[in-house]
Amino acid sequence: MNRTGNVIICPDKFKGGLSSDKVASAIKAGLERCLPDSDIQTVEMADGGDGSAALFRKLCASREISLSSIGPLGEEVETSYMLCDGPSALSSGPAAFIECARICGLEMVPKGLRNPLKTTTFGLGQLVVDAVRRGAETICVGLGGSATNDCGTGMLQGMGFRLGLPSGVKATGGTLSLIASVEEMEDVAMKERLSRTKFIIINDVDNPLLGPLGATYVYSGQKGADRQAMDRMENDMTGLLGRIGNSFLSKATAKDDALCPGAGAAGGLGFAFLHFLGAESVSGFDFFGEKLQGLSQKIAEADIVITGEGSVDAQSLMGKVVGGCCSSLAKCIDASDKHLWLICGKSCLDPKDVASRCGTSNVKIFQLSDIEPDINIRIKNEYPLLVRLAYGAAKELDTTL
Repeated sequence: MNRTGNVIICPDKFKGGLSSDKVASAIKAGLERCLPDSDIQTVEMADGGDGSAALFRKLCASREISLSSIGPLGEEVETSYMLCDGPSALSSGPAAFIECARICGLEMVPKGLRNPLKTTTFGLGQLVVDAVRRGAETICVGLGGSATNDCGTGMLQGMGFRLGLPSGVKATGGTLSLIASVEEMEDVAMKERLSRTKFIIINDVDNPLLGPLGATYVYSGQKGADRQAMDRMENDMTGLLGRIGNSFLSKATAKDDALCPGAGAAGGLGFAFLHFLGAESVSGFDFFGEKLQGLSQKIAEADIVITGEGSVDAQSLMGKVVGGCCSSLAKCIDASDKHLWLICGKSCLDPKDVASRCGTSNVKIFQLSDIEPDINIRIKNEYPLLVRLAYGAAKELDTTL
């Protein structure tokens, strides 16, 4: 083994298990037992869901802003977001990061009460306004983990947009048909400040707003919707698009923005940010890897690139951390000389399929399921099992890189 090899470890979190930094730490611990002289770096990643705000705080030296806001069921909750006074790797001025999961997240709703006809993104709009008032010039929003399917109308209402709903009624997935139109806010000063604010949504899905691959039919079931509710919300969203004007920050029509990849993220929040606020949409890999940590350069300098997540499948190669690593590796001049390892709980991918994406045939997939088939036992023992798996992977290395 070439003891001077450079290794970069950049996994996603293992959903339901370890965070990205813990996964990377375990893999590094296993490698160091076998490769003590190698230069091993870890890069913590996030996808816009749980843990994204905490990682932003770490990378951008931010402070946490705590406040009361409206939760997904319309109740008042204590929440927070991150504010970086600037400058940072992201912006020369103040920047905020809001994690949807903290204000309208699925985990905030008891299982028996999950119903996207009744959940709202209203509180997210309140957080956006608070961040603007505190001077944020760039607002980043992680869209993962929402409990909602209101097409972002709750957020718009919370920001001050006029929907024509009865006084006191919060916009939800069940009120879409009651919205006659979406009118700009009466607060002229806030409207002007919003027009100068840069919005970035961190989003690892490419679903459009409507259709069989859209927000409602793909994601609302896991948020508590039955087929009848899905059909209702799909029909109501379709009707709402025809009642939305084009005088917002996007230059496209509402129907055109609804077709954009990622418009269906977080129950249509992606669409609302794109159309009404002119947001830029980026993947978790591009935001946390590229914008904040220069990950492509680190991959270019590495001999071994290690990534993965709890369950690796075809979706992992489409916009997620694993796919981002593959794409970045493929752009390297010496890609064919590099090694790519996927370390995961379980995989249904063929290494040849991964190789076709990353420009090297030196692809190996290592699964925790090979050493512990029982998923419940695996999750309880992920850290030591990952250490063991990484050690075994290093032992298998060829003598040349």
